[in-house]
Amino acid sequence: MASPAVYWRKKKTTFLFLNKKGTLLSFTKINNPPKGFGKQAYWVGIVEFPEGTNQIGQLILEGKEPKIGQAVIGVIRKTRQPNNEEVITYGVKFKLL
Repeated sequence: MASPAVYWRKKKTTFLFLNKKGTLLSFTKINNPPKGFGKQAYWVGIVEFPEGTNQIGQLILEGKEPKIGQAVIGVIRKTRQPNNEEVITYGVKFKLL
């Protein structure tokens, strides 16, 4: 469970990839999401950035089919369903270009 304090402390590293363009190295579909991530399947990928760093994150497809080598950009989106304290957590997801 993410408390507001933990979420606030992690924000400096959470948003490092916001608005950065990268390349999709690998991806997979999660058919059985864990508790707190809704009931629908979603896609996760590994993104490589020009400076050589890699980041794992959820993909936003918007009707597109993911392909290795495809360009992506980091965007801010809601990452989990609100918990008991009604904390809505936001983070960076990667949108296919």
